[in-house]
Amino acid sequence: MRTFIIIILMSAIYGCNPTQKEQSHQLWDDSVQNIRWYYWSVDWHPSKDLFVVGGAEDTLRLFSANNFELIKSYPYKGTITKTKWHPAKHKLAISVQDGKSKCTILDLDHDRFIELDTITNDGARAIGWNHDGSLLAVGDYEGFLTIFDEMGNVLKRVDTGQKGIIGLDWHPKENLVVAVGEDVLLYHYDLDSLRQIRDREEDIEVLMLCIAWHPDGAFFVTGDYGDFQYNYPPLLQYWTYDGQKIKSIAESKSEYRNIQWCSNGNVLATASEKIRLWNKDGDLLAEKMTSNLLWGIDWNEDCNTIVVTDENRKIIFWDENLNKLKELQY
Repeated sequence: MRTFIIIILMSAIYGCNPTQKEQSHQLWDDSVQNIRWYYWSVDWHPSKDLFVVGGAEDTLRLFSANNFELIKSYPYKGTITKTKWHPAKHKLAISVQDGKSKCTILDLDHDRFIELDTITNDGARAIGWNHDGSLLAVGDYEGFLTIFDEMGNVLKRVDTGQKGIIGLDWHPKENLVVAVGEDVLLYHYDLDSLRQIRDREEDIEVLMLCIAWHPDGAFFVTGDYGDFQYNYPPLLQYWTYDGQKIKSIAESKSEYRNIQWCSNGNVLATASEKIRLWNKDGDLLAEKMTSNLLWGIDWNEDCNTIVVTDENRKIIFWDENLNKLKELQY
């Protein structure tokens, strides 16, 4: 287990290995290899004109979405791997790795952090609120799925049997979590039931990175790392509500770091070596090459602007047709 965790952390911190870069036709300059991975996540507030960026700089940054100005920086030791806004309140859930800080809930109305004490020191990367914000799920690097209330009190702790949980998302209407790591698993909080699903046809252990329910709750999509050593490409996969595979798409030359549906459910945006847009059927609508591997991705509430972050501390804004609007670097 310890070896698996180390592999996850090394892959996450240092990014693509040389084999992957060769497969990606050397999309990045050699100078980038010496740069630490910075902005892991970006998260647009669902009701306020704000977005937040986190990564490997011991800082959480809060920006205005109106003028793109930095509003506040919060010191935060360790690598911030994921953030998730509460659906109704001015609270932010934060997952972190490296053992320097704990996963927390940031209550911005009172400017205070609530520590989630039961998470392993190795940290976590998977975090998210349920549909009404009454429950918070954290999936850690030891394979535990822990459910908290919105004040940070532990309600349930489930050993999923995974070596590590890397991504999760709640169903938009039910207390059903889909989480990914070495496989796909479905956990129903109200029934306390857990089911594991094999993620790929090949008899290999491929690290899965991200998952997103469609806003109507009828199906979900996952993105994985692939295995370039054995010529297994990263897959974007569509699944039914109960975990039956609908479609597998081998389009990307690099791992799918994050994926996000627009709130109206018409378009899925994915972050890898390109920014790509897909429809509900898994058809590619548009794509644009980027100078660096993309990590974070999110839509604004109006579905007319996408924000992405990359390995070189850039925050880039695109319209719904993938015309670049603005680029920031901190």
